[in-house]
Amino acid sequence: MGRSPSAKPRILVIDDNQDVLDLLRDELSAEGYDVETAADGLAGLRSLKRAKPDLVIIDIMMPHISGPAVMTLIGEKEHYRELRDVPMLIISAQSNIEYVREEGLALTEWDYLAKPIDFDRLHYLIQRKLARAAPAPPQADVSPLKPA
Repeated sequence: MGRSPSAKPRILVIDDNQDVLDLLRDELSAEGYDVETAADGLAGLRSLKRAKPDLVIIDIMMPHISGPAVMTLIGEKEHYRELRDVPMLIISAQSNIEYVREEGLALTEWDYLAKPIDFDRLHYLIQRKLARAAPAPPQADVSPLKPA
């Protein structure tokens, strides 16, 4: 979102479990990502506005405001309009993905990864989401020249 192509992709991890935050920060930092963490949905919303991440990894069940509620706010509130295109990756011990679908999260693009985290799958999903979100390279103008 507005960084130079050489800048590290910025990932925001929102989870109420400090062990998960530490694990993901260490793992993703070692892979070359710029990682910021937030310990609940409210802190995550503040971090979203400030950090303008390229990707958000978010837990479902959290105190104060749940992951689906954060995603719904981003999709519905004008205040978060510039964040609507930020890809989301939901991580949760909640095994029923229908819970997430029932929350009406059609407003944002998201994928789901169950806990405990499969790091190979995590890296695959991150790479796929960042590649989809990357701006297309500029195209050369190949229109035919018109005589003067």
